[in-house]
Amino acid sequence: MSVSEINFGHSGMRNLTLLFLVFLLNIVCVKAQEPFKIYGKFMVNSGTVIGAKVSIQKNGVRVNEKEVDKAKFEFGLEYDCDYVFSFMKDGYVTKKVAVSTKVSKEKQTLEFEPFKFDVEIFKQYPGVNTVIYNQPVGKIRFNDVLNEFDYDTDYTKSIQSEINKAEEALKEKAKEEAKLAAAPVKTEPKTEVKTEPKGVDLGKALGGDPKPKTEQKGNIAVKITPTPVPTKTASLTGLVTMGSYTAAVYGNPNMKSYGWINYGDNNGRVEIATREEFEAKYRQYIER
Repeated sequence: MSVSEINFGHSGMRNLTLLFLVFLLNIVCVKAQEPFKIYGKFMVNSGTVIGAKVSIQKNGVRVNEKEVDKAKFEFGLEYDCDYVFSFMKDGYVTKKVAVSTKVSKEKQTLEFEPFKFDVEIFKQYPGVNTVIYNQPVGKIRFNDVLNEFDYDTDYTKSIQSEINKAEEALKEKAKEEAKLAAAPVKTEPKTEVKTEPKGVDLGKALGGDPKPKTEQKGNIAVKITPTPVPTKTASLTGLVTMGSYTAAVYGNPNMKSYGWINYGDNNGRVEIATREEFEAKYRQYIER
């Protein structure tokens, strides 16, 4: 074997070694580009997720706002970033969850298990203090002791009692609302209103009192003769009778006519429209 052949062989080995190292480096780079994944369930207490949204902030800038069409969610996150996820719906308290993906470059090559968490939002009610929800209800970060992503337990302990108070108050309000909605609606019994008939039964008015009556109306006295009201079979030929609808005995000032006159010719009463006409006929027939 010649020297040239040996040298060629060593050069080939070096090339193969370089190719292998490049291959391994590509694998490492691919692993480093794999995002950190979070997933979970988004729930709306006493409601549905229809119309609910998830807003995503990355390093203080909103980068996405997604309307939810189902309860489950999943997101892939870049490393070395601070995220804030806001779970919201009109009429409900918004909850925020902070996720920090800051971890050393060496550890970014590790395959971390996707992190799962569930979020439930409650209906907003007047009088319930929900200021605590202005800050995240939980924080997730890399735990160097566990060598995994986990909750920031120190932060959770600092706000847990206030969150519990707010959620208990919201749940109590929701129960009260449900009871009111389920309670039967009481209806007041209808009261029958009796209305007096308009107009006057002149037969009763005239026939009920055998004594003639005189009612004063202005400067004229109207004589009401206690004569039965004419019927189809009665004959009162020659007897003229008159009556005023505005007299107190009838108690009906809303009649369109001022009064009436019966000439005793079996044609019944004739309506008198005005007071002047009534007084003229009274002087003509009653006072003569």
